[in-house]
Amino acid sequence: MSRIPQEKIDEIRNSVDIVDVIGRYLSLHRHGRSYKALCPFHDDSDPSLSISQEKQIYMCFVCHNGGNVFTFLQNYLHIEWIEAVKMVAEIGHVDLSAYHLESYSQPVKEENKVYYDMHTEANRIYSYYLNTKSGTLARDYLAKRGFDEELIKRFDVGYAPSKNVLYEAFKHMGYQEIDMEKSGLVIESQRHYDRFNDRVMFALHDEYGRVVGFSGRIYKNGQEGAKYMNSPESDIFIKGQVLYNYHRCKDAVKKEGFVYINEGFMDVIAMSRAHHENCIALMGTALTQGHIRMLKKLTKNIVLCLDGDAPGQAAAYKAAAFLDEQGFDVKLILLPEGRDPDEIYSSEGQDALDAVLKDRLSLIDFMLIYESSKRDLRNYDDRRSLLDAGIKAIAKLTDRIDREHYIEKLSKLTDFSLDIVKEAVNDATLREVPTIDFNRQVNTQFARSFQNVANIVHNKYELAERNLLYYMLNEKAVADLYEAKLGFMYNEEYRVIASYVVDYYRHHVKLDVATLMDIIGPDHPQLVQTLSQVDDLHLPLPSDEKAINDYITIISKNAMKLKKNQLLEQLKDVLDPKARAQIVDEIINLQKENV
Repeated sequence: MSRIPQEKIDEIRNSVDIVDVIGRYLSLHRHGRSYKALCPFHDDSDPSLSISQEKQIYMCFVCHNGGNVFTFLQNYLHIEWIEAVKMVAEIGHVDLSAYHLESYSQPVKEENKVYYDMHTEANRIYSYYLNTKSGTLARDYLAKRGFDEELIKRFDVGYAPSKNVLYEAFKHMGYQEIDMEKSGLVIESQRHYDRFNDRVMFALHDEYGRVVGFSGRIYKNGQEGAKYMNSPESDIFIKGQVLYNYHRCKDAVKKEGFVYINEGFMDVIAMSRAHHENCIALMGTALTQGHIRMLKKLTKNIVLCLDGDAPGQAAAYKAAAFLDEQGFDVKLILLPEGRDPDEIYSSEGQDALDAVLKDRLSLIDFMLIYESSKRDLRNYDDRRSLLDAGIKAIAKLTDRIDREHYIEKLSKLTDFSLDIVKEAVNDATLREVPTIDFNRQVNTQFARSFQNVANIVHNKYELAERNLLYYMLNEKAVADLYEAKLGFMYNEEYRVIASYVVDYYRHHVKLDVATLMDIIGPDHPQLVQTLSQVDDLHLPLPSDEKAINDYITIISKNAMKLKKNQLLEQLKDVLDPKARAQIVDEIINLQKENV
């Protein structure tokens, strides 16, 4: 893989605005010259993540996670540095084809390779049998459902015949029967036979596009068995880590700026036929943390489009609340009762489906409709319980106009007076307010500086090293003075960063922190965090010459003190009189220099 030169890395990083990139994943609010957000790297209830548009870096002053745009994507999406670079290049439309970078593929555990291979082979076999004589009725069924050849190929649709084609093929290929069973494709019960037979087959993929399972559908009138049969969970197929169509929808999601979440894969295929490619579907399970991790890689904007029946609405409300807690911007589509996107598109066409998809509700609007549908609003107790549910939701809103709107709406819906609703919301809001930290209440900037000092400075020597390093980042003359008079720091991380800074100034007049992070980051991610902390100190600029000299003196005295202690330790173990005299001379000279 060709190494990307630093000039190209700079071009990639400068092709985007860190505010825009982080804004894809977090809700940002302008705060003076910077932006603020809830930090995703710790349990944050009060925005502590600061993004500097001027410097193109970010920093959390609580957990101290910081860096540039590449660092954020690395930490937030849990990806390698090179993958973050490639993502930013794609966002900024920077061509990397000249570097022949290998496309990223998740490493496969050696013990799981056989299962991936068997599923890939099964997909080929099912595809083949769909185009044989035995697959004629299955093809007719698909044609009636609107599946043309292009759609069949794109969604890996096939046919499992009424015979054990997989077992016989796997046996011929030399696979072990125990592996066939563990793959979930073959069942053993007195004899071995294929799990799927006489069904239309839909391949299920993981986030990297690898086939990990199947869903088989009956297709003939009067055919026995469940309508759908899915692969059992296995070492490679875990429902909580699979979202149907995830690997195909990425470009469409980037283009549209949001993703639809549907209930089933037939809904996704129907949405695709209606030219909505930014769709995924759950695999018969509630949203999990594994799904959240995958969704965060796509977008922060979610539109839930689940079935319109009571279970579908209940699932939609639960999923929306969970996504909202995880920091996503969520909208919901209230489908007609008992209908799903596949049925609407098949019976009424694209215009009807498009009209339904345009009507998107906020979480609180959907909540009020959903909670109202479960109650008899002619009954006082039901109206009162709806009032309580609505008050809890409104109390969490921070926008004054939104609060006024929903207070009025709740008043009309429950038939309680506007004054009563307002008073109840205000009381609930007071209960929601967290305890305010005294330092932040008095002086946020002081509290922030105090927190930094408390976390990274333990004594006057380390304080001097930290402050000197800060001024080295901001002034070349200070870095030159450090190199000429000192060239050493006791704190190992500061010392390494200082060497990077000195080297950087050999080629530049002014230091760009975001660029320095790129130079350090790939091999030393922890140093990037320390660099972020030091850069975030906000000490007075320009530097004071006397203060800089004092820092150098303090650091020098500490170095001499440490050297003296080392010599004293050596003296304990040295018996030779000449060697002892030499060590004593060194100690005396150090004491003279330290006067």
